[in-house]
This record gives sequence, structure tokens and C-alpha cells, in this order.
Amino acid sequence: MRRLINRPFLIKTLGWTAATLAVAGLGAAVKFAPKPDTAQIAAHIDSAIVDISAALGMKLNALTVEGRAMTAREDLLAAMDSERGAPILSIDVANARAAIEALPWVKTAQVERRLPDAVHILLEERTPYALWQQGNRYTLVDQTGKAIVDVPEADQTLPLIVGPDAPAHVAALFETLAVDAELASRVRAAVRVGARRWNVYLDSFEGGISIRLPEDNIGGAWTRLAALEREHKILQRDLDFIDMRLEDRLVVKVHKDPAAEAAAAATAVTKKKPVVTGPKQNI
Repeated sequence: MRRLINRPFLIKTLGWTAATLAVAGLGAAVKFAPKPDTAQIAAHIDSAIVDISAALGMKLNALTVEGRAMTAREDLLAAMDSERGAPILSIDVANARAAIEALPWVKTAQVERRLPDAVHILLEERTPYALWQQGNRYTLVDQTGKAIVDVPEADQTLPLIVGPDAPAHVAALFETLAVDAELASRVRAAVRVGARRWNVYLDSFEGGISIRLPEDNIGGAWTRLAALEREHKILQRDLDFIDMRLEDRLVVKVHKDPAAEAAAAATAVTKKKPVVTGPKQNI
């Protein structure tokens, strides 16, 4: 009599047999194979995880940015170095953050994945604090002295600073001048002299009064100048500069009047003896 085959049992038996042979083969392969490269195995696992996540739809579909005012959209996309549709787990957020923080306007950045398909960037941009003049070149700098970007011309809304090391010291200068806020509000430019001290210009860089500040105790000199202005209106006079470098004395220079100088020069010429040409004569 023909025996009936128990198919479920057969399938189960074949399955276990196949699994046993697979394990045995794997054991033999491991026994005779060279020592595995842990980093390579980890890389294969990471790659497999990325592929599986992409197959499940975890792909970059949206990029959102918070805090952007001056940073160009194209610069951010280039720094991210990821296109729409890329596996979201393939994006290296640490590298992306470093690349974004290298952009000129960016002070700090945070980059985070928002699964399943978005990346969010939070920016803190730099704020221009002063305009640094180097010959005909103008550069915006922030309060830390960090150069941001070059601009084509002077910006009248920002104080102008001059000197190779001026950006690194300008914040400390203006913090000191703030002891008299009213007087500090009139400062339009500051020139770093000899990498040691400052000359500041009131009301205008060209034609304004230059205040020659000391190397030390800037706050004391500034307070003394403010007192002189309140009591004697010294800054309302037609002065070229006020030298505050000595604590026990004040040196000022009055602006020269070009018209008066020209008139004085003409008068001096007319008073000179005439020049006689030709044969020598007794006059």
C-alpha cells in the first residue's frame, strides 16, 4: 500500500536541514577565513541599514532653516552636500554642521534629522559691529573681531575702525567709552595707533574732532573729556584735535582756516622786496 508523504513535516525537516548545513558552512568559512576587519564589517552593516531605511521611504524630502537672514540659500545647500531623495541616514550631520559654520555669516549651527524625511537647520548669524577699513577695502567685523564679508563702500551706520589689529580691540574700546553714553554716541571712527592706543573721531572721520586717547586709563580720560564738555563746551569749538594722553594737562589744536591761510600767504608775498632783473642798480 502506498504511503502518504507528510508534506508539512517534510518541509520542516528540509528547512532545518538547510539551516544546519548553512550554519556548518558558515562555521567552516569562519574557521578557515582570515581574521575579519571589524571596521569593514561595521561599514557593511551601516550601508545595509541605510539601504533598508531608503527602501522604507526614509529619504530627504524637506530641508527647513531657522534663523537665516544673510546666509545665501545656495551656500547652505552646498554645505549640506545632499540632494532631495538621498537616504536621510546617509547625511553626516557633524560634517554638515562644520561646513555650515565655515560660511561667513554663520556663527553657530545645529543640524538635526527629523525622521522620516526632513532635516532642520538652526542658525545663529553674526551681527556686524564695526566697519574695518584697510586702504580702499572695507570689511564688516563682528563684536569678537571676526571678519565677516567685504563690502564695496563705507557704511555710515557702523563705526569705522582703522589699524591692523583694530578688530581684536574695538569691542573693549567701545565698552570703555560707554561710561559716558552721550559722548560715545558721537564717535564715528577709531584709529588704532602703533598697536597700543586709539584716536577716536567725533561726528565725522573727515573734519571731525580727533580725540587722542592714552594707552592706559581710557575711561578716566573719557570721563574728563565729558566733564570739560559739560562745563566749558570744549567740543563746540573749531578744534582739530584734543590730546588727552597726559592726565595733568590738555593739548588742543585749532582747525586752520584755508581761506585765512591763503590771505595771509598773499599778504606775506606783497610785503617782500621786489626782485630786480637786469643790470645791477642801487635802490
